[in-house]
Amino acid sequence: MRPFRRSLWILVGGLVASCAALVAVNLLSGPRLTAVDVDTTAVVSAANARLVLATNRQLVEVTPEQISIEPAATFQVTTSANSFVISFPQPLAYNTDYSVSVRGVTGTAVDRNSIITAEFSTSEPSLYYLSRAAPSTDAGARAADRILRTTTGSADTAVAFTTPNIQQFVPIGSELAVATVTSVQGSSELTNALYRVDADGTAEALNLPGVGLVHDLQAAPGQSLLGFRFTSAADAAGPHYENVLFVLDLRTNAATAVQDLAGNPLSVTIWGFMAGRADIVARQYDSTLLLINPLDQSGGNPLENEPEFDPPVPLGQFANLTAFAPDGVRIAVSDRDGQYVLDLSQGTESPIVPQSVAGTTQYTAELRFLAGGDGYVQRVAEFNAATGSVRQYLSLVQGGEARTVYAPVSADETIVGFELSPNDQFLAVQIVPNRDTELFDGYPVNAQATEATTLFVNVATGDVRRSVLGFDATWQ
Repeated sequence: MRPFRRSLWILVGGLVASCAALVAVNLLSGPRLTAVDVDTTAVVSAANARLVLATNRQLVEVTPEQISIEPAATFQVTTSANSFVISFPQPLAYNTDYSVSVRGVTGTAVDRNSIITAEFSTSEPSLYYLSRAAPSTDAGARAADRILRTTTGSADTAVAFTTPNIQQFVPIGSELAVATVTSVQGSSELTNALYRVDADGTAEALNLPGVGLVHDLQAAPGQSLLGFRFTSAADAAGPHYENVLFVLDLRTNAATAVQDLAGNPLSVTIWGFMAGRADIVARQYDSTLLLINPLDQSGGNPLENEPEFDPPVPLGQFANLTAFAPDGVRIAVSDRDGQYVLDLSQGTESPIVPQSVAGTTQYTAELRFLAGGDGYVQRVAEFNAATGSVRQYLSLVQGGEARTVYAPVSADETIVGFELSPNDQFLAVQIVPNRDTELFDGYPVNAQATEATTLFVNVATGDVRRSVLGFDATWQ
């Protein structure tokens, strides 16, 4: 038994010594990193995404001065128990390796500090664009149009959906809503069909209010809602609609007319979903803007003619509804006196002051808000009375200063429209390379030049990353 007891005591003594050593190390060293939590898609898609660094100890407050991030990024930091959270007011860059170093991290119980480091790589969401086949005098003979999926960082392109006569599409998560043009049986009139296309390219027909044309198809991400203006064909049976706003619940495949203040179907000239919400802002023919909740108070069904549903809220009269901010509370509007930002959460109106250029008359209209901060990108046209020429360009306005992000490379080029990537890194600029030779594809709604081209422009540098033959570029 003695050899066994001796071995046992030696083992116990070794374990005690090891434990003592570990306790000593813990007492003499600073906090250690135990977990890193970051959504590499969220940090490039929305403002205020977070990186959470957890440690093995309760922490003294970490300050911004202790943190270094490469490449440089704007951030804020908060400390909670044994972790600290770094939030990014501005979405981060696509396909980028980030390294974080935090100096002087100290525990509350033991006055020892350490350096904590972490690394992560961001992803890049897909974007879609529409490439139409060459025009044909016979709509039935036109080759298939294609909705293509790609990224700004790669020339690789995949076909997400293909069918003849694609008028318009919008992403809805990993799926697409697609409007196509068909002929009304026994008539020369055209009508639309609407489909829900899954990630495999399988199409399911969606219900429309009748025979007619869809305008301004839009989606409310995360809300299972589509919206569109609808105009009935001249000989369509049933109720006749003229630019009436409809919402379609993807859960029930039911399309319902939005109501005006009097409870009648609402005819609008322009409309849109507030970002990240089901709420709608729409402009009536008399220039009145309405804020509309298309869901009942329980968040349930689309509008029905029942008294418990919220009536629209008038916001004033404006000539145009220009843009919706990613924060879900601001919109840009204009009238004959200028442009304004309306903050619907505060009930405030702020003027947008154009940057003056000597010798020209400046016109501004279309703009896109930045996801991070209060800036925006705006399309500007300057008319020179002396020469009769018009100069177009896209201007980044931030902090009271303006900088040209993109200008046409030739006098013949026309900027048709543009979109900002969700992280404000790229502009998708739709152009017609030569306005003097442009031909249109003949679609009854959303007609485009046959040479419509989209350029992906780096906002920071103005460099063109790549170009594609197509239009309506939209990030997923």
